[in-house]
Amino acid sequence: MGCLRNKTNIICEVEKTLPVLGELVLTLFKTMGMHLRFMPANDHDKHIAYVSHLSHISSFMLGKTVIEKEKNERDIFDMAGSGFESTVRLAKSSPDMWAPIFEQNKVNVIETLTEYIQNLNQFKAYMEKDDFDAVHNEMKNTNHIKQILKGIA
Repeated sequence: MGCLRNKTNIICEVEKTLPVLGELVLTLFKTMGMHLRFMPANDHDKHIAYVSHLSHISSFMLGKTVIEKEKNERDIFDMAGSGFESTVRLAKSSPDMWAPIFEQNKVNVIETLTEYIQNLNQFKAYMEKDDFDAVHNEMKNTNHIKQILKGIA
């Protein structure tokens, strides 16, 4: 139970659960030291598409791109640094688990992919135009993610 202490557990539609069961589960989560957040299921699905599903898709597709371009697996092993390893870590996740999740949350996943692809295309366009000030600004403006994630820890 220690590994779940201080982790956030999102509870959806607890009002649809039998009160005695809802109370039992909420007490269990609190006893485990978890932070509880309550939200409608639709909001959960939208937020999770951004902070979880998109990360998994990015990881799988980065892994695919590297495997397709680097035919020599020894080169991948020898040259890949810790940044690459941490970025593709999620690509080791189970497709048997994730394919149904993507299917069930298809609308939100497509929306997040569309926005992500737009950002990638914008970044690429800056590079094609040799606008490395814009590249720098994109990274600098996004760099405050460090403070956001630090506040979560």
